[in-house]
Amino acid sequence: MAPSASTTSPPSVSPQPPNLTLPTTSSQHPLFLYGTAWKSTSTTNLVSTALSAGFRGLDTANQPKHYREDLIKPALAPFPRNSLFIQTKFSSPAGQDPATIPYDPAAPLQKQVRASVELSLENLGVEYLDALLLHSPLRTLEATITAWKVLEGFVAAGKIKHIGISNCSLPILAALYSSPVISVPPSIVQNRFYEDTGYDLSLLEFCREHGIVYQSFWTLTANPGIVKSEIVGKVAAERDWTREQAMYALVLALGRGWEAGGGVCVLNGTTNEERMKADLEIVGEIDGIKEDDVEEFRELLRTAYR
Repeated sequence: MAPSASTTSPPSVSPQPPNLTLPTTSSQHPLFLYGTAWKSTSTTNLVSTALSAGFRGLDTANQPKHYREDLIKPALAPFPRNSLFIQTKFSSPAGQDPATIPYDPAAPLQKQVRASVELSLENLGVEYLDALLLHSPLRTLEATITAWKVLEGFVAAGKIKHIGISNCSLPILAALYSSPVISVPPSIVQNRFYEDTGYDLSLLEFCREHGIVYQSFWTLTANPGIVKSEIVGKVAAERDWTREQAMYALVLALGRGWEAGGGVCVLNGTTNEERMKADLEIVGEIDGIKEDDVEEFRELLRTAYR
């Protein structure tokens, strides 16, 4: 059963710049990441278009069945490395197509993780990754921690700045965060934002308390009813936005005022250049959304889950 959503009101909102801050390093994390899943052979062109439109964060994975991580490198060339937030993932054998798995699935787990990270660095043509996520928890907490410890070695070597996890429940995130054998705590959680998990409202509260960035994906696709809701329409009408822009803005606003750092980011995978530019325009206006509207949106999420 999903954890019950907290009914505690958030703290008062403080001004927030158009980036999030990762407290472990004080690094800046964009409010939008361009999602490169399912872009296939169009990956290079679409990433180039997204970066030219103003995106400065990219999400990919070393999982050839859904991502062409190897096609991103040419699009990065015109941009200084320190101007981009580049994030990829380790996908376990269970999440790979056996015909295209990018490492030896028969090797010990530590070697699988190491080989995947090293190939990602080569694919992307970078000396370091801003973030590396486990694409999902492994079969057991022990195995998840084993993989995590390998990633910590890359952090110590300066090859990875932040470690995170995707498709993760609150109990697993809490267990990772409190594990006595982990020295680098989770900085990022990337999850589907949808009804089946209660819109992660309890997990969001944990992220707020611990300064973790919550990355939302499936934000529009999984929520057509929420996009059509009265509160989303109200915010859209007041600001002359589309409903999709208003939905993004309200989700991002759930991360305002997190005193420990972190906040909410949205993965945006549109293939339309005009939508890329229009969506980025809302980033500087998140603070202008009324807290009453954010709370009404939060309550809608609680009600939809029930």
